Amino acid sequence: MAKSRCLLMLLWLWSAQASAEDVVRIQPSQSVDNTSYQYYVDLLQLVLNSTAADYGPSRIVVLESTLSQARGFNLLKKGQLDVYWAGTSFARERDYLAITIPLEGGLLGYRVPVIARNRVSEFAKITTVAQLQKMVACQGSQWPDSDILEHNGFLVERVISFSLMYSMLAQQRCDYFPRGINEAYAEVNTQGHEELMVYDKLILRYPLPMYFFVDKQNKPLAKRLTQGLSQLLANGKLADFLMHHPTTSAIFPLSRYQASQIFILDNPTLPKDFNNREHHDWIEFSHQ
Repeated sequence: MAKSRCLLMLLWLWSAQASAEDVVRIQPSQSVDNTSYQYYVDLLQLVLNSTAADYGPSRIVVLESTLSQARGFNLLKKGQLDVYWAGTSFARERDYLAITIPLEGGLLGYRVPVIARNRVSEFAKITTVAQLQKMVACQGSQWPDSDILEHNGFLVERVISFSLMYSMLAQQRCDYFPRGINEAYAEVNTQGHEELMVYDKLILRYPLPMYFFVDKQNKPLAKRLTQGLSQLLANGKLADFLMHHPTTSAIFPLSRYQASQIFILDNPTLPKDFNNREHHDWIEFSHQ
């Protein structure tokens, strides 16, 4: 009898602990090619762990169905998703709470073309924006990048599915796929992309930070994420995480891009106060 009571007590304690643990629901990876996805999952877990003493333990749960960005934000508003990360825009910050510390230090706005290896000589001849504007870029149909590129006079093939973009590039149904410099290398090194390469002699530069977003009613979670990211930024652990994570470590040192051509583009989708934000770029990308 005593053993039974002891077992019941242990089960009750385990149940109470499990019920007290917060669940944070996030989006799944868009495809097997989207290897940079793991960076954000690991960073979110780091933020939750670093704030556990103040807010309690949390467990990340990944939704099963692949989401477009529009659907992901819609599920956030419906309360079926707790955190969604994406490039920011005026409309997104109007409708949702953005944690305005760039998850990748602002490097998402440095876009490098992923190209077919057999077209290197063609891209090596590009010295002006006008030359690149004649080529077709694959981009997400709902990504701010597509609007930014079109606003700046670039030709864009809008694609609804991330998994199709690399396939279309390999089939040369578009000329290049601009990816954040923090994303490109890990994705291209994925098995099956041997015919592709990151052509980092050319870089498109426009401000586009990746933020964590939560629903406007979920202010406690927004406060927790803000506190966690602020602490990690202040103590240097956020920069250390970026420089050593398996999906982003290959981009460092950033001095390797000093000989790259950088084409500066305008981003008309940004909130009006963006340039006044304290942390809109916390990784310095020096360029001569």
